[in-house]
Amino acid sequence: MKTKRIITIILIVSVPAAIIIGLMTNKKKLDEAKQPVDRSNIAVNVTVDTVSLKTVDNSVTQPATLITENDASVAAETSGTISSLDIELGTSVKKGQVIGQIDATENQQKLDAAMLSITKLTSDYERNKVLLAGNATNANAVTDAKYELDAKKLEAAQLRTQIERARITAASAGVITDKLKIAGEYVTTGATIATITNVNSLKANVSVPESQVLHIKKGQEAVITSQSYPGASFTGIVNYVSPKGDDNHNYTVQLDISNTGAMQLKAGLYVNVQFPVSATNRSLLMINKNALAEGVKNPVVFVFKNGVVEKRKLVTGTEQGDYIEVKSGLSAGELVVTNGQINLSDSSKAEIAQIR
Repeated sequence: MKTKRIITIILIVSVPAAIIIGLMTNKKKLDEAKQPVDRSNIAVNVTVDTVSLKTVDNSVTQPATLITENDASVAAETSGTISSLDIELGTSVKKGQVIGQIDATENQQKLDAAMLSITKLTSDYERNKVLLAGNATNANAVTDAKYELDAKKLEAAQLRTQIERARITAASAGVITDKLKIAGEYVTTGATIATITNVNSLKANVSVPESQVLHIKKGQEAVITSQSYPGASFTGIVNYVSPKGDDNHNYTVQLDISNTGAMQLKAGLYVNVQFPVSATNRSLLMINKNALAEGVKNPVVFVFKNGVVEKRKLVTGTEQGDYIEVKSGLSAGELVVTNGQINLSDSSKAEIAQIR
């Protein structure tokens, strides 16, 4: 019995000890797995491009989206029930065109009554003048008759104005792009009935970099193209060049575009705007934009030399397609990394997988 008790005690003590030893062993393995692997001696495969001089023309090409001039609202000039409204979405209208009517029956009846009164009051006034000439009445009677006649004429003029305002007219030429009311609805003064968009004249706001904006002048022509009209081109006229750039040193240039040709452009269309200039072509030191590890706003590149990369800050300039000018920070013939930067830091080892 004594031997069995000893064995039991040994088992009770040894099992927790084994568990503790196992946990400690596992913790050691986990801690070892968490230790960072030293990759400083492992070369990163990268793609590089050679910094070189490239010939670029001085024409400026930038994307833009076509917009309309300010839309015009058709508003009710008086309150009442719309008796007629002769427009639908897409209806073309001219400035001043009558496109509907607010019921003015009551005012018309009042005007008819006022005109009858004016006829009678005119007769009374003329009769009183004759009587005054024959000393058959006094001057006050003539004055009162004249006052009543003038008051009724003023009332009639006010009624005519109200009747005129009951006409619903187009505030500008264009196309109905929004219809908010229909015949039979009651409207208050100032309520918007419809919206007119002028499609005969469009605009484009172009964002131009500071390195290119000096070539653009007010009144200058620009060539506009769109993938929606392959092979076709349109003309825009510069009407505004912003004197102040934004935080990214870009300047707004606005164009006027006549849209009365056989091919009609549409607001919201994505286009390319080219500003031709007369200056000759130039040779600029350029790199592929893919080399910019942190994008155009923070132009930083990794320069490859003798199996090691160096991180450099650049001063950039003109953009030309996939390439960007380097004003300082690089020299012709140097190699810049265009792929694999995510695995690099300053002084990382690298190995060229491909030269573009």
